[in-house]
Amino acid sequence: MSPYALDPIRAVGPVRLVLTTFPSRETALAAVTEAVEGRLAACGNVLPAESRYFWKGRVEAQSEAVVVFKTVPKKVGALFEFLGRTHPYEVPEVVEVDVPRVDPRYLAYLSATLEPDAPPPPLGGLTRRRARRGRAVRRPRRTRAPRRRRSR
Repeated sequence: MSPYALDPIRAVGPVRLVLTTFPSRETALAAVTEAVEGRLAACGNVLPAESRYFWKGRVEAQSEAVVVFKTVPKKVGALFEFLGRTHPYEVPEVVEVDVPRVDPRYLAYLSATLEPDAPPPPLGGLTRRRARRGRAVRRPRRTRAPRRRRSR
């Protein structure tokens, strides 16, 4: 079982981005290839970065590769576990970002790639106006002053 939460409490989106950094482009590409072949992510983008960070009492500077994995909520825990097990850093930065809105065509691609046996997601989905409200979300009370009664 993964030590990481599978789904954040307030996450609402159908897609998750998982961000991490690697010491080189080659190690990042190897990790992306393994994650995509293992169907933990539909794809991963590798971007160059110049990082400054505080480590063991000093400010360090290093060229790194940032990876942005695109995945679905069900795969986040397994992706975190994979990165925690295989990452070359002693303390890897692995961050999940909830994506509340996604183009329906990209969502269909993501679902078909990562969960080929699952039914396709509904296209169109709920918009903010038609979305169901949770119990904790209530309409704000009236903000205007109450109407005055006219005297007769």
